[in-house]
Amino acid sequence: MGYLVKINTDKTEIIKPKSFETEEILREAVKKYPDIIPLEEIDENFDPLLIIGREFSLEGAGSIDLLGIDVSGLITIIEFKLEKNTDIRKIVAQVIEYAANLWEMSYDVLDKKVQDYFNSSRCEIKELKNKTLVESINWHHKKIKKEDSLDFSPEDFIKNVSSNLQKGEFRLIIFCDNVDERTKRAVEYLNYLSNFDIYCASTDEFEVDGKKLFKSTLITKDRKKAPGKKHAGKITFDEFLNSIPADFRETYQYLEKKRQEANSYLSMGTKGFALYFQINEYKMRPFCGYPDSIELISEKFFNKYLGEEIIPEDARMDYEDRMSKTGPFKNSFKDNRIYPAYKYSKIKPEKLKEYFTVIIDWYKKWFAE
Repeated sequence: MGYLVKINTDKTEIIKPKSFETEEILREAVKKYPDIIPLEEIDENFDPLLIIGREFSLEGAGSIDLLGIDVSGLITIIEFKLEKNTDIRKIVAQVIEYAANLWEMSYDVLDKKVQDYFNSSRCEIKELKNKTLVESINWHHKKIKKEDSLDFSPEDFIKNVSSNLQKGEFRLIIFCDNVDERTKRAVEYLNYLSNFDIYCASTDEFEVDGKKLFKSTLITKDRKKAPGKKHAGKITFDEFLNSIPADFRETYQYLEKKRQEANSYLSMGTKGFALYFQINEYKMRPFCGYPDSIELISEKFFNKYLGEEIIPEDARMDYEDRMSKTGPFKNSFKDNRIYPAYKYSKIKPEKLKEYFTVIIDWYKKWFAE
């Protein structure tokens, strides 16, 4: 449990968190503001959740506190337990039982249950009344859509949800105020070895100048960031290789080896991945790879997300100069789009390999320790 420091002109003020008197108060806060869930600690490319169930009943297994879903079709089971109320180990077993009961549920059954929730008094979002699951996610996507983000595909969403239900690939979040070391290790073990993702998280509530602030964090480590592991609902790098044109597979295998020279990692998605460079406490995403194309970044991206405190002007100018000499991507920096995309059918594997070399060598020059 931490605290905030409010700095005034002539003094500082220590602000300690307020305790949640009941689980219901915490549950209602997360239901109303799902962003309280620390998803960014799991996936930098996370999609904000839409709550699609409260006290979501499962035959013979009780009710899930909150059920959420994102535009990719990944379902999140959220349970709340304060330490003073029960043994947290029992809750771990309980939330796994919930996942087991969702496993192999048909899309139509889930859709019907979600519609029942939207049309009940438990759902306070009026815009969701009489909407199906896919209609609600389409509404949610329009509400949260970022500039230049991909369009929502109802067909892909239904396919992904159905696949995750059949495979049992869910995200499980247990909100609690304390976890003993034995339970923490057991949760991390389950997370590392299973098809589903399971985490314990905590949140502190602060009140500053009449406003509520929440600070959330994962209590358990995300073991699935280890090489060769994958998060629920995401593809592996090998699955990505199998989805792209055969003549580009060796090029991406070269990238996987070459990137080891930099402080970098891959964030896998439902179809492709993003490469991230670590720059001090910041992260830079130079491109995203998809089955049919690669998506780079332009000057607009630098202006919007990478200020001079992250990328010095000399490094930025060097990046622009290197890109201007890189074959089919020479105009990418000055492109009008934030994320200029290039179809594999319009480029050659050796030119893409050249690009991978250019950006990693650029990073090594300016940011390698």
